[in-house]
Amino acid sequence: MGATTAVPWHYTTLVDFVDHWQTLIAGLIALIAAVITVAVTLKVERRKVDRELDALRKSLAIELRQLVPGALGVYGSLTKLGSKTDGPITARMLESLSQMHVPIVYPANAHKIGLLEKDAMDVVIVYGLLGVARDGVARLITSYRTPDDINPNVVLGTAAAFLEACKYARSVLPRYRTGVASHDDRDVELLRRIEEATAAISHK
Repeated sequence: MGATTAVPWHYTTLVDFVDHWQTLIAGLIALIAAVITVAVTLKVERRKVDRELDALRKSLAIELRQLVPGALGVYGSLTKLGSKTDGPITARMLESLSQMHVPIVYPANAHKIGLLEKDAMDVVIVYGLLGVARDGVARLITSYRTPDDINPNVVLGTAAAFLEACKYARSVLPRYRTGVASHDDRDVELLRRIEEATAAISHK
């Protein structure tokens, strides 16, 4: 018997075509569906991260606008205290004049600061300088050898640490907006006060 010659398949209707290639078509549909699912998931996650980052930036903006004016106020108060000539400077005086807000947002979100990318280091430095200033006051209050007669120059040096934090914050505040005009509009006045305090030291 002679060999049977295979007859090439060809379709005559669309149904016939789909029936013949249904496995391949199903695979292509599944692949397209998977790609769409991944793309949608990535887009949703990206939006979620963007929302979290925006919330973090605004929260830090609000906290910084509490901490920086507070630090500037402590600087002014301690500078006056260190310049007084009518009696000793006590730890109680120092404590009462150095009260300011304790950071809450930054410590709670320290693990997310990296999301700020190029701005992360500046934020860390500002909070670090504020921490150094507060620690300096704490050491004077608890560890100074004569807590009822603290050296004025030591007080002035401690005051300067608060101003250093404020000076560094000048470049950070404009990059962190609260989104509330009544808060952000106060920056001009705050920055002016920091500049005046800085200029006053340079002229001494």
